[in-house]
Amino acid sequence: MRIILLPVTLLFVICLCGQSVGAADLAEGFMKAPWNSHVSRHEGLVHLYLKQGVTYYANPGEVLTLRSRPVPNVVYGFYNDRFFAVYIGIDTLEDFADIKRYMQEKYGIPVTDSSTKTGETVYKWKYKKTKIKLKIRKKTEKMKLAFYYRPISKQLNESQLEEFHETSFRWFPVDKDKTPKMIPLLEF
Repeated sequence: MRIILLPVTLLFVICLCGQSVGAADLAEGFMKAPWNSHVSRHEGLVHLYLKQGVTYYANPGEVLTLRSRPVPNVVYGFYNDRFFAVYIGIDTLEDFADIKRYMQEKYGIPVTDSSTKTGETVYKWKYKKTKIKLKIRKKTEKMKLAFYYRPISKQLNESQLEEFHETSFRWFPVDKDKTPKMIPLLEF
């Protein structure tokens, strides 16, 4: 079992800056896993589930840590068997605040989206071809950090939007990207 023990700041310096321990730059991949690499190149992965065209895996032989505490819930996402995402569960508000502070120092002020309906706030940064999202649901205190390789995540989003468009109920018989025929107004 391979164990990686790093304090939170050092972990993110290695992940995001890529200047030590042979870790690749975040623009190239996550830790030593290159973006867009085939699933067969990743040893030790255990299939978790398939959802909307994305296959999710975990690596039980790898343990990352935040603030000297193990992070057991790291999930890797593959679309069409290509590596494009990493999801890291965050357990404490203290870790969340540390990560947010570090990201702001490294990448600047994030774009922030909030929903009063779900109580979710999402902080977003872009770094070269990588999108970074830090999410918190205030009601449940569910938190996660996600890294996405944008060329693949964009394909996935477009594919899911097309599928949604084709299967969704439409109020008006208007096809996507087409101008509707004029319908005469009814007089009452």
